Amino acid sequence: MIVELFWADGTWAGNGGSVASEALRRSLNHSVKFTYVKYPAMFGPATGVQHMSAAESIAAGAQAMARAVEASPHPAIVGGYSQGCQVAYKFAREILPHRDDLEVWAVAALGNPHEPTHRVGRGGIAERLTLPRPLVSVWAPGDPIADLHEDAPLRSAWDFAEFMSVRDFPSALRWVNRLVDEVADGPQDWWANPDIRASINAANAYLFGTQHTTDYARHGHATRLARKIERVR
Repeated sequence: MIVELFWADGTWAGNGGSVASEALRRSLNHSVKFTYVKYPAMFGPATGVQHMSAAESIAAGAQAMARAVEASPHPAIVGGYSQGCQVAYKFAREILPHRDDLEVWAVAALGNPHEPTHRVGRGGIAERLTLPRPLVSVWAPGDPIADLHEDAPLRSAWDFAEFMSVRDFPSALRWVNRLVDEVADGPQDWWANPDIRASINAANAYLFGTQHTTDYARHGHATRLARKIERVR
């Protein structure tokens, strides 16, 4: 039986084509049909002054994923890389439970910001979220997005940036209001025992390292995920 993997790529790669995602696509065997889900893949002013926030980009991606799954004659696995993981999560958590007509077997992820806690006190930079389908994921050691120490203050970065947008006044105001709600008023696990060095190391890895990018291809992590996806039934 053919299963179709609907895949959202990371920030900047709204049409697909990142090194990590392409490594996964090439590694899959004939039992899995790989399809990119196109979405904005924007991150506010980090990708362009007039760009929408990451939250809006993710919401648009989830809707695009729903349309793609609906149009397919095959059972589906949904997934993504980096921001694309969050697209798959949003679809699975907020749309799929209301769509009994969609046959989705699992959620797959590379470089997952919501990666569950693994090793000792390490996991994704964003909130750990439950899913209505099994999670099939792979993270690269030292990836500051998917393998971050729980005491790193950098874990507040996603709270800070999720709604970041300055494309117009309402967008900027919404961002400021969310900062108050999510950062100023929301508890952060790292507050009790902040590990500044962990944040510095993670920031350097994101800006100058390859742990969140080419390591997924070069060290075989994307291929490991392909083998896991092929076993999903």
